[in-house]
Amino acid sequence: MKIRLLFLATLFMLSCKRYKDPAPFTDPRLVNEYCNIPTAINYNWNFPGIPNDSVCIFPAEIYSGSYFFRDSIFNNAGLLLTQDSFPLQFTQLNDSNMTISGFCPGNLLHATASRYFKFTIDTLIGSGQALCNADTIEGGGAKYALNDSTIKLVYRVNTDSGIFYHAGTATKQ
Repeated sequence: MKIRLLFLATLFMLSCKRYKDPAPFTDPRLVNEYCNIPTAINYNWNFPGIPNDSVCIFPAEIYSGSYFFRDSIFNNAGLLLTQDSFPLQFTQLNDSNMTISGFCPGNLLHATASRYFKFTIDTLIGSGQALCNADTIEGGGAKYALNDSTIKLVYRVNTDSGIFYHAGTATKQ
C-alpha cells in the first residue's frame, strides 16, 4: 500500500508542470508614454499607455534657471514701503531640492519644491533660514502652470529693525 502511494505521488509530481507567467498583454492602441514615478509632476499623465520614466518632470526642474525679480516690501500694517528688483538664480540639486541665489551676495537659500507647482524656503532655524547679516527669511513661491515663465514669491524677512513682508514676481530670462 505504501509503495503504491509513493508510486502515485511520484507519478503525480512528474506529471505536474511548473507554472509559467503568461506573456504580458500588449494593446497596439496604447501608444502614449507616461511617467510612473509618484513624486514627478506629470505622474500618470497620458495613462493608460506605456510607462517611460524618461518623460518624468520633477518639481525642482521647473524652477531651474535665471529670473528677474520685482519685489514689493510691506510693513506689518500692509503699507507698501518700497519696491526693488534684482536677478535671481534657481539651481536644481535633485528631484525636489534647489538653491536660490541673488538675495544676498554669496548666500544660497535652500528650498524644497512639491509636485503641486509650489516650493518653500527651508526653515533651518526658529524663525527662518539665514539670509543677510543676522536676518532670516521664510516663505516660498509657486508657478501656476508647468511651462509658466513667472514665479510668484511671498516671504517674510525678520531683521533687527522689525519684520518685513515681501511679495513679487520673478520672470524667467
